[in-house]
Amino acid sequence: MQVRTQVRLVFWSVVAIAALLVLDAAMTAVVRRNLLHLDTRLMSPRSLEQVKADYTNNLLVASVGAVLMVALALVVHRHSPKIRAAIWIIGPLLGLALLCGLVGGPEWAVAPTGEEPELLRQEYAKAVPEWYLWVHGTAELFAAGLLFFIAGFVTRGDLREYYLEEPTGDGGGTYRSWIDRTSA
Repeated sequence: MQVRTQVRLVFWSVVAIAALLVLDAAMTAVVRRNLLHLDTRLMSPRSLEQVKADYTNNLLVASVGAVLMVALALVVHRHSPKIRAAIWIIGPLLGLALLCGLVGGPEWAVAPTGEEPELLRQEYAKAVPEWYLWVHGTAELFAAGLLFFIAGFVTRGDLREYYLEEPTGDGGGTYRSWIDRTSA
């Protein structure tokens, strides 16, 4: 695979991650706004606050992640080792944050046991709609997978040289190892 194709693959993966995180942030904002207007009778205030905190956490992670991915998409074509380092740092950390949001999401605060009254189950379903769980889970799982993919993908030797080389005015670039640069 040509280096330009590999860089395009990384670029479009970053764009896809940004789009998935924007979708997740938008859906979380909608559900969180609806939660603020929810009229509850049997649901405990503590459960409601926990769901709100989980939505806020999901919204924060998805929003910050989307901003980081958009910024990364703008610079991923540049020849700089800082870009590669940013992908290595942001990819796994954001991926782990997304996976933590999946494991500890709002559904656990209102998980029915089967012994509660029907009205309480309905309130739980309104607090954490099932459609949100599917959109949120799918978007974050694919985004996390892509984040881990690009973090591993940029370790390829030819991409290493792409991000380390300094482009010259003639359209080509020469790569010098750190040994050559320190001994000169």
